Amino acid sequence: IERMYTWAYEKQQIGRARYALMTDQTGVVIDDGVAARLHERHFYVTATTGAVDQVYRQMTWFNSQWKMDVDVANVTAAYAGVNLAGPQARAVIDKLDSDIDFSAAAFPYMAARVGRLAGIPVRILRVGFVGELGYEIHCPSGLSEALWDRLMQAGKPFGIAPFGVEAQRILRLEKGHIIVGQDTDGLTHPAEANMEWALGKKKPFYVGKRAVDMQMAKGITRKLAGFALVDAAAPSPKECHLVIRNGDIAGRVTSVVRSPTLGKVVGLAYLPPDLAEPGQRFEIRLDGGRMVAAET
Repeated sequence: IERMYTWAYEKQQIGRARYALMTDQTGVVIDDGVAARLHERHFYVTATTGAVDQVYRQMTWFNSQWKMDVDVANVTAAYAGVNLAGPQARAVIDKLDSDIDFSAAAFPYMAARVGRLAGIPVRILRVGFVGELGYEIHCPSGLSEALWDRLMQAGKPFGIAPFGVEAQRILRLEKGHIIVGQDTDGLTHPAEANMEWALGKKKPFYVGKRAVDMQMAKGITRKLAGFALVDAAAPSPKECHLVIRNGDIAGRVTSVVRSPTLGKVVGLAYLPPDLAEPGQRFEIRLDGGRMVAAET
């Protein structure tokens, strides 16, 4: 894990999860997920749905090159995952019998626990992709329907309801969380994606580190930043609409949505580094050539 991902995991505590950013040998961001340490010598790692095979392939290839005493098992098909999220998430999960203590003190943010929930063996990560109190509950795939039914029954008094990918994407944009492959492209390195905080700068090695260090020394010409339209009533841009400054193309929109909670259009865009600072204004060109003002 220390070699495959950019951040530091050697001293990660058992029962804790940590963000995991993966680059290839050219320093390009290819995936992100969460690495949970379940035992001194056992990490349970998640990947984005579309990149699971790529991540597994890279891990096994390097493992064979390094000849380490490590087994890499792809358990994607063996486990199902349910994300329970929202202000009442803890109250709902507390209604089910469990040997796990879900109190805030015992189960803090970015913790990982293994146990049983409603009689079902589970691995639970307290992570927040949607920006709310949330539990990512993993169980053997054959028991997923039973887990779903018990969660829905426990949540009835709280008005529980399923939410889909569109709602998830709105929530993550309100939080400013990137999706690798949508807010990154085949050339994006961590500093451009505003992910310098996820780099283990004292580590002697990780896959892609030499290229990332060279790119950092060279400097960046674009940076991913969150924005909102200045006029809440203005029409929404589309993904890949262009950012314009002084008549010239200066960047592009990667994700955008009208947030019903915030009452305005929010999104992510690649901008020149000086425009990516908070409080800066710029224009986005819509279909037909109309310009709308946005602010970081």
